[in-house]
Amino acid sequence: MSLKTFLAELRHRGVLKVAAAYLATGWVVLEGVSILFHNFEAPHWVLKVFSTLVVLGFPLACLIAWGFEFTPQGVRPVPASRSDSPTTPSRGDSFLAAILLVVFAFVTASLVQHWRDSTRKTGVRPSVPVVVVMDTSAPHGVYDQDTRDSSGTNADVLSEILRGLPIVIHKETIGATWDREDQVLKQRPNLIVIHRSAFFHSMNQELGFGYPDEPGFDEVRARRLYEIAQDKLCAFLGFIGQEDPDTVFLVYGRGTGGDWEDEQDRTSWVERLEGRFPSLKGRVTTVAVPGGVSRGSLHDEKTRQIFRQRVQTLLRLDKANSS
Repeated sequence: MSLKTFLAELRHRGVLKVAAAYLATGWVVLEGVSILFHNFEAPHWVLKVFSTLVVLGFPLACLIAWGFEFTPQGVRPVPASRSDSPTTPSRGDSFLAAILLVVFAFVTASLVQHWRDSTRKTGVRPSVPVVVVMDTSAPHGVYDQDTRDSSGTNADVLSEILRGLPIVIHKETIGATWDREDQVLKQRPNLIVIHRSAFFHSMNQELGFGYPDEPGFDEVRARRLYEIAQDKLCAFLGFIGQEDPDTVFLVYGRGTGGDWEDEQDRTSWVERLEGRFPSLKGRVTTVAVPGGVSRGSLHDEKTRQIFRQRVQTLLRLDKANSS
């Protein structure tokens, strides 16, 4: 069958119309579903599966249109072309077929590129557990004076506490305008250890709202800033939790902002977080540093044991190999 005869047959069987309608409808559906899945925080693999089905459905729809037609009397095989029907396709048929091929190739290439970018972004998870320890360099967020004197962060001390465990540790310093979520994802962390008030202390240092023991402290503005910082923290946890379903989280604090030393209050905080981001359910653990705001220290032996044991439990490490 020559190309001209084939195009004429496509017109006769209505394949071109079906292909055009399928591509238009499929594109609109994909856009709508993408927005819907994003709003409901569905994992990326769900959209990938749906997109794959839409792409694979295109040739299937064309095959069905080639062999069958839908009439008021039901589905029936497409009748053979009449001998007196034109065997030469119109210029419009050739143009439409070319456009459909280009559109289908473009849609397929776009989806493939999206899948590849997503795979590159997440990468392959290393065999050794990866722990990302995140904290601020703002002095008020650093627990111990000797750490502040050396311009260090809590993450430096926690890294020392976790030394010797069969893990890979990456430290991430949070600033007022921190936006390195994608870089954290690329590290494929099994566990993220993050200071509950890290964003607040970084933003407060930048804005200069101060603290209760300082002159000119504005409690109303500081409280509002803390709410904004907490929302940023929750959004970060929710984003990582959605993008990487294998990452778990350990959130620690001494009590800045209040209500953190009480276990029930921490439980309520996690429940609110899970209500906002269902993908985080069962994946967030909290730690209240003993001693509270006034006396809490990462050099305290009890505190060190708490962090080390929690990390071992969350990563299911063999204690015999982590001594």
